Amino acid sequence: MTSHGTEPSSAAPRHHDESRHHFTEILEEIKDGMVEMGSLVIDNARRAGVAIVENRLELVPEIIGADDEVNLRYAQLERLTFETLARQQPVAKDLRFLVSATRILYELERSGDLVVNLAYIVDRLHGLPESPQLRSLLDRLVGASCDVLASGITALSNMDEVAGRLVDEEDDVVDELVGAFYDEISRERNEIGLEAGIALNRMGRFLERIADHGVNIGENTTYIVTAEFPGDTHLGIRDED
Repeated sequence: MTSHGTEPSSAAPRHHDESRHHFTEILEEIKDGMVEMGSLVIDNARRAGVAIVENRLELVPEIIGADDEVNLRYAQLERLTFETLARQQPVAKDLRFLVSATRILYELERSGDLVVNLAYIVDRLHGLPESPQLRSLLDRLVGASCDVLASGITALSNMDEVAGRLVDEEDDVVDELVGAFYDEISRERNEIGLEAGIALNRMGRFLERIADHGVNIGENTTYIVTAEFPGDTHLGIRDED
């Protein structure tokens, strides 16, 4: 004769396994969503680079419009992340992932806004000054900034534990290009004029910030995996997961 008391013991593990599987699926949905959102931002940043370097002003409305999808993804993923934090009461690595996801989503949303700002600047200038040196540097700077952001997104996709350090090293290229770009603006200030000089300086700053967001994504990825931020090991929280 089967005891009534044995039924819950077999049902409980099944329920736990199903709940854990559902929770894991939600975490994967958030991660995949962030990677897709990052790809949208990178594609739009490269499109902005074409508009800037080649004076393709007809691309400006497309660049501005593309940010709507980025903002929509941001709102959806942010809501899902906070709902999961509130309902699932995660611990250890899962908690680190969800907390870091709120930061990563912000980095991506801000990067998307910076891309739009680049489009507005080139539109107001009605194209860049005719300077081969400035165009060449700006082209390289756009490419390097996008590469750093892409490295951050790839690290997130792969949950790369050394991503923070490696992406930060990659950002050194951007810093060097920004410095060279500012120097060239200063050298050509008389030829390009004050308005264009200010606008180009802002472009350089925005592209530098896009790369910085990529570094922050890499560092948050390292934190998710290791419980430590690169260079701030004293802040790490070790656990047994």
